[in-house]
Amino acid sequence: MTRLTSIAAMAASLATIITLAAPASAQSQADLASNLNDEGKELMYAGKYAEASAKFRDAVARVPEPKYFFNLCTSNFQQGKFDEAITACNAADKHSPTPELAAKITKLTDRIKQEAKAQNIELHPTGGGGGDQNLPPDGTTPDPTNPPDPTHPNVGNPNVATSNPPSGYTPAVGRPPAQGLFVATTADNKYTWTLGVDLFGGGGKIGRADYYGSSAGGLRFKGDYLLNAAQRFGAQGYFQIQHFGQGEMQSAGVATLDVFDLGIAAYKHLCPRSSPRLCLTPLAGVQLALMSPAGENDSAGSQVFNYAALGGRLEMGLQYGIGKRMEHVLGVQLGVNVYSPVFSGPSENPLDDMASIEEVGLDKGGAAVYVGFGYTYRFNTPLGSSPFVTLE
Repeated sequence: MTRLTSIAAMAASLATIITLAAPASAQSQADLASNLNDEGKELMYAGKYAEASAKFRDAVARVPEPKYFFNLCTSNFQQGKFDEAITACNAADKHSPTPELAAKITKLTDRIKQEAKAQNIELHPTGGGGGDQNLPPDGTTPDPTNPPDPTHPNVGNPNVATSNPPSGYTPAVGRPPAQGLFVATTADNKYTWTLGVDLFGGGGKIGRADYYGSSAGGLRFKGDYLLNAAQRFGAQGYFQIQHFGQGEMQSAGVATLDVFDLGIAAYKHLCPRSSPRLCLTPLAGVQLALMSPAGENDSAGSQVFNYAALGGRLEMGLQYGIGKRMEHVLGVQLGVNVYSPVFSGPSENPLDDMASIEEVGLDKGGAAVYVGFGYTYRFNTPLGSSPFVTLE
């Protein structure tokens, strides 16, 4: 009796272990698939569509969720792989997507068909996306002659769109979309371009001593373009105007100085993983500076900037992203604008009432340190419109 009791206890323990182990194994595959999907989206942002497809393909081989098929459809389409894209979209549609995802699948499928028609490409979907309507709802019926790998449940399953095409079949390939049609749904400090404005103020000296004041304030309008999303490296175009107050020397026609800068700069976001919404952004730029001493006006009364110099801008910014995809950015900056002596000014014609470069004290360069704060909005498509589809 004791022996039977021991055997029963061992059997019960073994059953408990098996019961607990099964969900753990399933959860492990789900975690791996989710991680692969995230890696695939990162590669999509970096423009590495082939590598992204490999990640999504591995994800659906582990867990055939419709969102993984949809992402695979998108990455294939971005490579111009029309047949493989439509196959993956059809598979996504057969795996019980949510109504929202089903609408996105239909939208992308229609776009693929339109592009194929425009390029005279005949589509031939294969595998689980090939149009076989006699599959079970979950589309996971195994082939008895080719059982799936237990560690990759859907590898070798012809009802999943990860299977290889028939021998001798060449998938249709065409020109890929000219632009990325997607946007990831996670916040990650990735964007296409931005528009922003900064207010700044500080002090320094431009020109000869005492010609102009040492205090300055200004306004900057800027636009960024992220050249390399993976490295968070980009370029900025900007124009800014700053005003220097009155100096101690009260020379005729010299009191204040307005400087209009038109420039371009390079920058890099440094964003710690522990605080992804916060980024430190060093920036360096060059600019053309147009100067207007004492608010100089033309005969019509409009202010003119008749003195030109070269300039540079060095800045360290601290930015914080707000919103679902960090589209709203608040920032503070510490920087310096430096200027060469003026190299071009009004002619020295006696009939011209404009003062010479020396007379306005701009034959000397200078620099001004500033502290600023600003707001930037990030766009995820080249024209700032809504994306065609979003990755899942």
